[in-house]
Amino acid sequence: MMRQTRRAFLAATGAAGLAGCSSLSMEAAKSDDAGKVSGSGAPSVAVADDFESLGHWQAVERRGSLSKSTDAYEGSRCARVTGSEETKEGHIVKSLSSADLRGTNFSMAVKFTSHERAKVAVELLAPDDERKVVLKRTVLGPRNRWMRVNFGVTGRTAGADLSRVRKLRVVGRPLDPNAETPVEFLVDDLRTVAGADGGYVTFTFDDSYASHYRAFELMERYGFAGVEGVIPGSVGDDDRLTEDQLSAMAEGGWDISAHPNVGARFLPEYSADEQRALLKEARGYLESRGFDDGARHLLVPKNLVGSETFDLARRYYDTVFSFGGCPNGMPFVREDAIVSRVYGKDVAVVKEFVDYAAEYGQYVVPLFHEVGTGGDIGEGEFEELLRYVKERDVKVVTASDFLEL
Repeated sequence: MMRQTRRAFLAATGAAGLAGCSSLSMEAAKSDDAGKVSGSGAPSVAVADDFESLGHWQAVERRGSLSKSTDAYEGSRCARVTGSEETKEGHIVKSLSSADLRGTNFSMAVKFTSHERAKVAVELLAPDDERKVVLKRTVLGPRNRWMRVNFGVTGRTAGADLSRVRKLRVVGRPLDPNAETPVEFLVDDLRTVAGADGGYVTFTFDDSYASHYRAFELMERYGFAGVEGVIPGSVGDDDRLTEDQLSAMAEGGWDISAHPNVGARFLPEYSADEQRALLKEARGYLESRGFDDGARHLLVPKNLVGSETFDLARRYYDTVFSFGGCPNGMPFVREDAIVSRVYGKDVAVVKEFVDYAAEYGQYVVPLFHEVGTGGDIGEGEFEELLRYVKERDVKVVTASDFLEL
């Protein structure tokens, strides 16, 4: 699947007239119909900043430096942010004329050149540092490779008012708080899109554990279907699902999806040829057993993604899910993007993210390992979360449903 050029993308969405805008004061291309996933039209997308000129941006004092780079995602230039020696973080900021960004989601191309594990955030100062909305993403690779982040809200302070956004700040930092090397990363192609009409949730389960069948039974009570990540070769083992159970889950609307068998290693630790074989094996196993719909989706094992992993995964799968620690902005800008997952065992955090998904029109994807006694989430906690999701203004979808969104 090749990445669309900006011209092709904007032509497809009917937003060509917004290309090249360097200000967000156009209220982020909102309209009555824009971005409603359930509607028939394409979402209204604007290129809010193409970073061809950095005149509107500046580095934050004692938080690193800002420079131009020709290693662009689109066009001829992008922004290079280098962290300070003191904090290892890099912050850049852009002043706005009190932009109204209610109902607006953000997508941006990011490339980390210094760290494989890092964090990147968009902060909306609404209207000042004390009142802000934060959209933070954990990046577990790929390093030295452009990827798109569809930012979801991860926090906000009391009094934040998105009708009065005065500044937009981009922040990068190493994931390790004790890192000795300052962060360095590139940013480009910042887009805004009118938020989806309501929130979405996908429950994902890794490693084919037998306890997932109990999760399937509980979710059926609520009319929910999920996504099962199957390790080839594990099916039918003592503590794993059987093929009959997987078939029953598929008949219940679940996606039976790929979770390659990497053993104790991370996927990028294998050679490119070995990674290709593992990715093809996982999909082939599912297709040979009739799970063709679910076979289109990859749940990245152990969450670390290398450059080769990313390109190979996008060749063999329609959707790539990996840990990102935040909801996803919707409608989802697909090219070069990984769908962010969050740990389901952190029930309070998942509930908060479900609230944000409902309020801001976003997509949250909890991931679970074992469910029940001795698992990372007890059966009672799991059912409590199901009840909470049922009561909120969100829709539970599978990975295949997500493709249709």
